[in-house]
Amino acid sequence: MLNRKIVLLDGRGTGDEDLSPVLDIIMNELEVSGAAAQLFPLREIKMGSCIGCFGCWLKTPGICLEPDAGRDMAQAVVQSDLTILFTPVTFGGYSSEIKKSQDRWLPLILPDFGIYHGEVHHLPRYSQYPRLVGIGIQRQPNKEEANLFKMLVGRNALNFYAPTYAAEVVLSTDAPDRIRQQIQAVLVRNDNFPLSQTIRELLPTTEMAKVHPPIERVPGRALLLVGSPKVKSPSTSAVLGGYVLNQLKQRGWETESLTLRGNLLKEHGLAEFCTAIDRTNLILLVFPLYIDSLPFLVMKSLEVMAEHFSNCSEKNPKRLFALANNGFPEAYQNALALAICQRFAIDTNMIWLGGLAMGAGEALFGGLPIEGTERAGRPPVKHIMQALDVASAALGNGQIVPPEATKLMAKTPIPFMPFRLWQWLFIKMANQHWRPLAAANQVGEQELFAQPYAEVEK
Repeated sequence: MLNRKIVLLDGRGTGDEDLSPVLDIIMNELEVSGAAAQLFPLREIKMGSCIGCFGCWLKTPGICLEPDAGRDMAQAVVQSDLTILFTPVTFGGYSSEIKKSQDRWLPLILPDFGIYHGEVHHLPRYSQYPRLVGIGIQRQPNKEEANLFKMLVGRNALNFYAPTYAAEVVLSTDAPDRIRQQIQAVLVRNDNFPLSQTIRELLPTTEMAKVHPPIERVPGRALLLVGSPKVKSPSTSAVLGGYVLNQLKQRGWETESLTLRGNLLKEHGLAEFCTAIDRTNLILLVFPLYIDSLPFLVMKSLEVMAEHFSNCSEKNPKRLFALANNGFPEAYQNALALAICQRFAIDTNMIWLGGLAMGAGEALFGGLPIEGTERAGRPPVKHIMQALDVASAALGNGQIVPPEATKLMAKTPIPFMPFRLWQWLFIKMANQHWRPLAAANQVGEQELFAQPYAEVEK
């Protein structure tokens, strides 16, 4: 690794000081190799989180609108030879510190889509990207979550066109020599990219045979947590979650809704968030897919809830339902995010009632209502309404969401259209969608493809 530029994102949070010896081993290995490593201790860096405004595509192509450390890190990442993600394994995913930084990588790819490994992905903005290595730390071994972590690193590498990648999970309690051997191996190893079939198999399933404690009361109290970070426009997550919440209300449930952006970033909002969690029986977690996983705010909410639950006793476990939507036609690209939600439920002794995965969220909804004249020109969403109706009926009775809802949600929106044709049509419509939006900001066709960090590109 001599003379190679390396970026290391340190995703430890408050209370993770016990993981420092592992970071010391990594830094020592890099130093011995002669590489120039730039360390970003994320919890010490003041940085805003992505708000899903698409300004980095449509107003200042390739550069985030927020002039803070997030820009510097994105630039450092794309100009590096190797980017290392160092993080506690958090329910199979990254820490919220890593997610806040990683969500700001969006300017590094283009808004346009293409087919890559048989799936729809955003096209690369640059001709070269760094190798990606993920090093996760566990305090107790958990094979399922370690596997999720490794696949997440692989999906990130795929979506950001990394030439190679590798991922490893180490135990913080292992002997230093054992950890050192694992670090040495992952820094040079090339892992296989997790492609569609591997990810499809991750779609979480409900354990139908498992005997759950009786629900405290039905109807009960449901809390909708909207995980979209959007602040200036309606979100598809809010539309979908609101539909389910209204269905539950019609069935006699008490209902409440919170937006994570309004409650997790301020002290008084955090207290309100925990109080709302305490008084609910059923949590509906709805969010968009961000960089193959949960957005920063949703990951932060899971960390907050896990800590809160550990400090209080609960006779009747809370139920959890999750609904993820992404910007690709393949609904299964949400599988990793939903699997992380399921692991969160297991780790915190909640009852997992299932998850629904929806593709093409922005194309189908874009924050518009499910019904009404505003939907003119959008693909039909009858199958989405049917899926949500089936899910709402099950949730309203305190039951697991049946497989029928999952199948309906993943259907091609245009009846009788083969999926490959839907992929082609989606790409064509989506790529045309960005041009007039950019033009409204005086951004021309060629400017969309700007490479602001390419001056010192490798």
